[in-house]
Amino acid sequence: MIWRPHNLSFALANTAAVLGALYIAFALDLERPYWAMFTVFIIAKPISGAVRSKAVYRFLGTVGGAAMALFLVPPLVQAPVLLCLAISGWVGVCLYFSLLDRTPRSYAFMLAGYTAAIVGFSVVGKPEGIFDTAVARLEEISLGIICGSIAHSVFFPRNIAAQLNERIERTLNASAAWIADALRRSPRHDDVRAHERLAQLVSELHVLYTHVAFETSEIPRSTPIMRALQDRLAVLAAHLTSVQGALVALRAQAPPRPALVRFIQSASRWARMLADSSRTANERKHVSPPRLESSDDSIDGRSLLEQASVSRVGALLKALGESRALASALRDPATPLSSDLQRELALISHRALHRDPGLALLSASAATGACLIACALWIELSWPEGGVAAQFAAIGCSLSVTLDKPSKLISAAVLGILMALPLGAIYVFAIFPRIDGFPSLAVVLSPALLLFSVMLTSEKLEGAALVLAIAFSGALALQTSYQAEFASFVNANTAEIGGLLVANTTIVLFRTIDPLRNAARISRAGWRAVSQFALRDEIDVQGWSLLMFDRVGLVMSRLRDEDLPQANAGHMDPLRDLRVGLNLAALKRAEGEFPMGTQIALRRVRADVSNTYDGYVSGSEFVKETDLRASIDAGIRSLTAQPPSAGRHAGLTALTLLRLDLAPVPEPYVSEAVAA
Repeated sequence: MIWRPHNLSFALANTAAVLGALYIAFALDLERPYWAMFTVFIIAKPISGAVRSKAVYRFLGTVGGAAMALFLVPPLVQAPVLLCLAISGWVGVCLYFSLLDRTPRSYAFMLAGYTAAIVGFSVVGKPEGIFDTAVARLEEISLGIICGSIAHSVFFPRNIAAQLNERIERTLNASAAWIADALRRSPRHDDVRAHERLAQLVSELHVLYTHVAFETSEIPRSTPIMRALQDRLAVLAAHLTSVQGALVALRAQAPPRPALVRFIQSASRWARMLADSSRTANERKHVSPPRLESSDDSIDGRSLLEQASVSRVGALLKALGESRALASALRDPATPLSSDLQRELALISHRALHRDPGLALLSASAATGACLIACALWIELSWPEGGVAAQFAAIGCSLSVTLDKPSKLISAAVLGILMALPLGAIYVFAIFPRIDGFPSLAVVLSPALLLFSVMLTSEKLEGAALVLAIAFSGALALQTSYQAEFASFVNANTAEIGGLLVANTTIVLFRTIDPLRNAARISRAGWRAVSQFALRDEIDVQGWSLLMFDRVGLVMSRLRDEDLPQANAGHMDPLRDLRVGLNLAALKRAEGEFPMGTQIALRRVRADVSNTYDGYVSGSEFVKETDLRASIDAGIRSLTAQPPSAGRHAGLTALTLLRLDLAPVPEPYVSEAVAA
């Protein structure tokens, strides 16, 4: 609920920070105190670490943008076209690098871009004031950052540990309950959305943990543990769907044997126990996951599917159990971990999320184009407030291009400005003339500031609150002396809306992408990754898996339920791609212990898988399905000729599951003895 005590304490602290920033700005006779005012709203977050994170990156972005304006304006002020090209190009370059960085650090790049536009375009008429304007912006932004950071660090601060641990616990409970249910049934249509939610949660945890570095409280910090936890969460859906696929294929031949059915039921009960929040960590630790020893004596299609089912259930339960252990270690570093996990934590490396350079370049070009169009209107029409329009074109593009349909956000921003303007006009022309001094100003502003601050605590209302707060602050345009000119008020705010409309038009024409097409683009990046992964001998499997699972969330969030048949027809199944990669990794690990003839057969399978994915990318069939199946069957026959071992078992499981994933109408594998 929005009226919870910690939400109200956050709203009071934020209102105090805004009023404090305004008071100091007036006391220091700064030029535009409202810049400090809306900076407090921009960095405001209910978590103190997130506030400091955003504050640091906003400061760095402001310094970078102001410095670039100082570098560009003096030599180019007499050549307005070149100046517009330079600043617009800078906005595009900064936005490009911002979109490639999917961490809070991206904010610094984005802000460096549109800060240069704000400072540079505002002094074109009086270039001699460029240094004073740049310094003023830096002072007022810094003041807002300091006041906001202090308020949210001193008054009822909330560190990120509580939210992070709550999010992890909720994710683990939901995942375990979903796994317990899914093991007892066949795949369902709504499983797709469960995969999407889990992928998005894992990506959110990746970003959320970056704020921990900015916490001043004594909370446990262990990046390797967090990365290892993400690695486990990233493979849960892949292992589960492998089990479901193998069981479906097995049931198509004959009912599974009773021992396997009992094992699956035991696994479901164990997962349900992990999802029971009433059980303590100690109780969970002393309940071991079920086991079923599979036999390599009989090698036929049925036995291979049973082996694959048992193997992947074991991998699934191991990943789920280790996720619980790692979550406990994240809360309490004294929690003992297995020796295998400790060795892994010592070697764990950086984890990356999906990057899309093509889309980033298109978005950056759209932002540059929008700025140039606004500048052209400014110059050709001799528009007095055209510089404001160019500034807001840069701001609108920068803040919206992360979406598939950015025009929705810009339209919402225009609507927010139109809603905030009447309120701002009432303050400027009806209330401010009747008050005198800061105490009375604080009294009349407090209701609106409290309302916006409370709205910021709601995920659903946060975006609207930020737009309203910034538009309200800009409409007031508070300065040290009261100035109320209706024509100036209307012109400035009309220019803001005009700049956003230019941004909206440019984006609609050049940047709006159909979600299905965008999902196809992300899928192609995954296909290329699988193709390369199949041929490379050395690769970080855990890091690769997290990257691929991130793509699962990105692709599925862009597909409506009615798009799924078309997506499947176009081979768009990112979870299948992750499964294929995990099976290829198992095949690589097993290869080395076999004779050269078997190694050649397994490498042939990897090469054919790589060529299959190359065909997906190009839209042509490089390897026929029947040929790929024959290659996999040859690999199975070569492995069955080897003596029983863990590597042989892992290789047979991997080949069996590759056969299921890459042969949409699988035919049962028939051993040579049966075929004879």
